[in-house]
Amino acid sequence: MKSGQQFLASALCAATLMAVAAPAHALFGDDEARKAILDLRERVQAVQNGQLQLVSQIELLQQQNAELTGRVEQLTQQLASQQRSVKDLYGNLDKRVAAFEPQTERVDGRRVTVSPEEKRIFENALELFSSGKYAQSRRMFDKLLADYPQTEYRPTAFYWLGNVHFAQGNLAQAVSYQTRLIREYPGDARVPDAMLSLSSALASQGKQDQALKTLRQIRSRFPDSEAAQLAAERIKALK
Repeated sequence: MKSGQQFLASALCAATLMAVAAPAHALFGDDEARKAILDLRERVQAVQNGQLQLVSQIELLQQQNAELTGRVEQLTQQLASQQRSVKDLYGNLDKRVAAFEPQTERVDGRRVTVSPEEKRIFENALELFSSGKYAQSRRMFDKLLADYPQTEYRPTAFYWLGNVHFAQGNLAQAVSYQTRLIREYPGDARVPDAMLSLSSALASQGKQDQALKTLRQIRSRFPDSEAAQLAAERIKALK
């Protein structure tokens, strides 16, 4: 009987001890849990803060990238503009240089090299002659020979000066220029025509014999030329 009562008392004591001990164990577990939660919150906050910083850095990099892209586009446009300007500059420079560079022209069957200014004066003189402005034409031919004494246009200029003087009635000058052409440039393509012009000037001076002699020389030296045919007709007329 006693042993049963003792067992019961022991059981009740153990239960009482367990009841008293239970709250202390539970309290200790809540503190640890709260501490773990706080630690977790701090970690989460740190991660969130890190993410916010990363987002801010990304946004800053995107902004900087946009600015760099805009700057690159601006520099590209500036470079393209400069390239066009340089191209235009060199293009204009080439044109200006070309205006002073010698040019190859064909004159009376000859390929000659002349400056643009020589060509301009020569063509202007011819145009004036064609318009019947003989005095102005003569001045231009004289200018050509004065400014460019070694010009490739020289024999041709002699020929046209002879014709200019003949048209103005300056027969002695007409004879002089055509004679110079024939003597200084015997192989020039203008020689047969120059001899025809010379014969006309001589005939106008009353020098029929010299005129006939010149016409016969044309026929003997250039028998197949158009000038030879004209010379034959003039020989008949002079006779």
